[in-house]
Amino acid sequence: MSKLKFSMFGIVITAILSVTVSFNSVNAEPLVMDINKALDPGPGFGTEKIGTVSVDVQNRTADLSINMTAIPKPDKVFEAWLVDADGSNYKLSLGAIEAGSLKTSEHMVNPYTYTEFIITEEPKDDVDPNAAGTYGGAELPTPFGR
Repeated sequence: MSKLKFSMFGIVITAILSVTVSFNSVNAEPLVMDINKALDPGPGFGTEKIGTVSVDVQNRTADLSINMTAIPKPDKVFEAWLVDADGSNYKLSLGAIEAGSLKTSEHMVNPYTYTEFIITEEPKDDVDPNAAGTYGGAELPTPFGR
């Protein structure tokens, strides 16, 4: 292979790798959103604010901070979830909200898969790993949902 062809090949490979690395390390601007009560009947969320969620994604780590103003029933607990609502409908539990707040950091392959953040009201000491009915939530804006 001539030096010119070898150089051109190197430039093309470098450009492809640069685009791939840039795509895989997209960072979203930190965002703070209202958590609104779910519509009854659903799907979707109304305008009654029941808390806030902040989401900060850097590389593949999603830091979430949830603050709830709503209070669960005495025999219940709120649980936070990320949902792939436009795809598989997979729900990733972020954990129980204790004393009205939850802070979590999740390392993910692709945090931008998720399109919704939801809150469910679960029985205390729940043994079912699935989400109960949606109590409230928020739609995640672009770049989420890709």
